[in-house]
Amino acid sequence: MTDGAGALAWTEAGDPTSPPLLMIHALGADRRMWEPQIPELSRVRRVLLVDLPGHGTSIASPGPLTVSRLGDELIGVVDEAGADSFELCGMSLGGLISLWMAARVPDRVTALVASNTAARIGSEELWQARIDAVKEGGLEAISEQALGRFFTAAFAVHHPEVYRSTKETLLGTNPAAYIACCAALRDADLRELVEAIQCPTLVIGGGEDISTPPEQAEWLSEHIAGSRLVILEGAPHFANLERPEEWTSIVAEFLAERS
Repeated sequence: MTDGAGALAWTEAGDPTSPPLLMIHALGADRRMWEPQIPELSRVRRVLLVDLPGHGTSIASPGPLTVSRLGDELIGVVDEAGADSFELCGMSLGGLISLWMAARVPDRVTALVASNTAARIGSEELWQARIDAVKEGGLEAISEQALGRFFTAAFAVHHPEVYRSTKETLLGTNPAAYIACCAALRDADLRELVEAIQCPTLVIGGGEDISTPPEQAEWLSEHIAGSRLVILEGAPHFANLERPEEWTSIVAEFLAERS
């Protein structure tokens, strides 16, 4: 693995001559959320793993954040990696950013995996309430609620180590950056933009996803021409962590068709 040295912390894995695949994590997570996928995907791709501002080891960006600003910063990571064209895989907030990037730089994005995301995630009221709660009580105030959306109750019981490490990552996020990302989600509505996406697209939804329910994945697939839809029955928001083998197999098969 090699570390990048730009404003956003990033790592790459796999054959540097393989097609680049940029993977963008969810709100309150970091690039380590993709660890179950790296052994398989790095065999066939040059995987670029990035931490969003204030997440993982990336510094918090000054000023307000928007999905377009986040997208521009991530395009900067790809530029730093020396990749002219690239594939995208994003989950939740990372998926929303990926949708924006695929629509805005169609000449560079060659394929898209949009997992557990939507063109409009949540509501203005939901995100403002989350912002207010973090301002008043810190990330601890929303951690159990957030984790209850990430995983099913049964998974939390049977895989306490994954639950615990995910909670530690959430609590280690810069609170100001978390709030800024919540504001970006509060203000983002890509429902009129996604029809501009032209690259081969795989939409993955979770049957038990509270944050981005399966009907939102269905809507997304209906509005991206030629896209493929897979709903993982019983899977929650962090489907790649709770159902790693199945999720990875679906994505690897999609990418293999692009090779």
